[in-house]
Amino acid sequence: MKWHLDWYRLGHKVTAVSLFALMAGGAVWGVMMLGDPQVLPLKVVRIDGQFRYLQRADLEQAVAGAVRGNFFTLDVGRVRAAARKLPWVDQVSVRRIWPDTLQMQVQEQVPLARWGKDRLVNLRGEVFQPSLREMPARLPWLDGAVVSAPRVVARYQEMSRQVAGLELEIERLQLDARQAWVVEFRQGLKLQLGSSDTDRRLGRFVRIYRRLKEPSGKRLKKIDLRYTNGLAVEWENIEPQTSDYSNSPFARPELLAPDGKGQA
Repeated sequence: MKWHLDWYRLGHKVTAVSLFALMAGGAVWGVMMLGDPQVLPLKVVRIDGQFRYLQRADLEQAVAGAVRGNFFTLDVGRVRAAARKLPWVDQVSVRRIWPDTLQMQVQEQVPLARWGKDRLVNLRGEVFQPSLREMPARLPWLDGAVVSAPRVVARYQEMSRQVAGLELEIERLQLDARQAWVVEFRQGLKLQLGSSDTDRRLGRFVRIYRRLKEPSGKRLKKIDLRYTNGLAVEWENIEPQTSDYSNSPFARPELLAPDGKGQA
């Protein structure tokens, strides 16, 4: 049997293999070139955002070590994570802009209140911890277990709306370990709401507050609303008294019914 070579077909196959090898080699070369930091290097890192507490120098320093590679190989997730490590950074978006720019859009934390001794909490109930020297002045004070922060923030906002018409401003709101609520106002008044039926108890306070007439030389110090049908009122002396209780900072607590006319 004689074999005859089909040179035409063989030539096509050799050509195809050669082209495939050439394309594969070109692809490998292209990948190697794109991975070279000297090819299409990032020349500009742009940070956009409105900052009150953040310092741009701190942001630049935080992401400097994460900006590695060129336009194609830069890990934007790594850059974002590096920026998020700063306590005042809330949200970050990172994107490349052809041919040599990295743009970062940064949203700063908006503190709603202080949380505990040395932290802050935002409107979503997320707790963060800047340095003590960066703590804003005259923020309300909220406290409780960190996992309860969203609940405490929501309660603070709702209570603030309920007492706004009384010209009272919440200075402190605490949810203690027994799940009891304690409210303190900037005007010096403290409320004890307990752990149950707190909406109804606060509503009772709102209804009777303006009917509580302050005796001469005294002012409201504390109201205990942990009663089924009444409340206990404590008055604070604001000037020396001639009664038997002149040496005490408080007058005797008085248990009032919701109408303010006597014991419940």
